[in-house]
Amino acid sequence: MGWFSKRKRTDGGGVVSDRDATRADLAALREFAETRRGVEAFVEPATSVTQTTVLLVASDGEWTRKRIASPKVASDFARKQGIPLYDANRVGYPQRMRDYNQRSSAQRTTTPSPQRASLSPERFKALMVLESIAGAEPLGKEPSAEEIERVWKRARTTAHPDRRGGDRTQWDKVEEAARTLGLH
Repeated sequence: MGWFSKRKRTDGGGVVSDRDATRADLAALREFAETRRGVEAFVEPATSVTQTTVLLVASDGEWTRKRIASPKVASDFARKQGIPLYDANRVGYPQRMRDYNQRSSAQRTTTPSPQRASLSPERFKALMVLESIAGAEPLGKEPSAEEIERVWKRARTTAHPDRRGGDRTQWDKVEEAARTLGLH
């Protein structure tokens, strides 16, 4: 049938990404190099799956990876930016990059999910119903009465039976949530 037959393939049959390096990629690399201290570049050769990429690593371990046209372009870029360029296959990746990834991962996993301390579990559940029906972003930890009322009005508008061909399912959920939150 050939759904994917138009994709570029290597001699070994692997699919090669069809997105080439763009000026936006170079601009992003340039911006990273100019706004961070102690940046080093690591060129990563093309594989059967990816094109040539450049990995920039700052002194604190923060990093970015972008596609680049060729190793020569990577070399020219590094020379113009005044940063050292290494072959990632030969020297590997710096330890500070792994440390940065570990710190970032730890921060993401230890950051508690926002709790709405001022709401009981029943009121919290009712507010979540209104937010989901209204298609609204979750409110902060302690939403004001005005914020709750705004979400309620938006949920009422969205769930109104006239807009849903007479179906009252969503409308009844909105009304029940409003009663729980004391909006009626």
